[in-house]
Amino acid sequence: MRLNTSLCLMVSFVLFVASTARAETINFAAAISMKEALLEANVAFSKETGDDVEFSFGASGVLLTQIKNGAPIDGFISAAAEQVDVMEKANLAVAGSRRIVAGNELVMIVPAASKLQLTTITDIAHAEVKKIAIGQPKSVPAGQYATQTLASLKLDSAVAGKIVNGTNVRQVLDYVERGEVDAGFVYATDAQQAGDKVKIIATAPADSHDPIVYPGVLVAASKKQATAATFFAFLASQKGLLILRKHGFITDAQVTKPTTQPAAK
Repeated sequence: MRLNTSLCLMVSFVLFVASTARAETINFAAAISMKEALLEANVAFSKETGDDVEFSFGASGVLLTQIKNGAPIDGFISAAAEQVDVMEKANLAVAGSRRIVAGNELVMIVPAASKLQLTTITDIAHAEVKKIAIGQPKSVPAGQYATQTLASLKLDSAVAGKIVNGTNVRQVLDYVERGEVDAGFVYATDAQQAGDKVKIIATAPADSHDPIVYPGVLVAASKKQATAATFFAFLASQKGLLILRKHGFITDAQVTKPTTQPAAK
């Protein structure tokens, strides 16, 4: 009996060591709006595979610059197609590795304690609205979508002097939560994350901006592409999709086939 127990313990130890030896830590750069969903997904992914993902979260444009400058990144998830387009044209992405991870919506929010009578996006042109936060359009996809929406609704000139730029969409969310601005444009998932700290006034019309999708790609310089690919596969699995949906992301196939004509950039 002792011999059998000792043998079982030894086999278990060997399997544990072997599993640990195979485990890898990979690095992903990802749009900050996906932070909570990806962190939760990684917990489940690690339990299932033994591998682990470390994340660099931020504005997609900033993350692209870091990858261009040689940051040790294995996989990239952007909040817009533009950044991945750039990577593919510069041969910074593994050919054929591009996939849509999720979709989202753009919403206009106000502080929970706001007394302004806003019911539509066009109401931000009113004189009582002094400050409107959006992401910096040059580097923040949510800011690009917001700019497109304002132009589509012919509000860009009316609100030009009211715009406050955030370095990423979460900074915009913070501005609204703290009441430092009267309104802001963030993703629906960010508003969900904020809970009762903000109020959603309206969702931007789907045809007022480019389709909001999160394309993912493997980084060509990575030496851990196979493991990075397994994380993408996990996000597309039933477990991964359930986590993404829990955090408010759109996961049906329609995010890859927009039915509306996107606004011009």
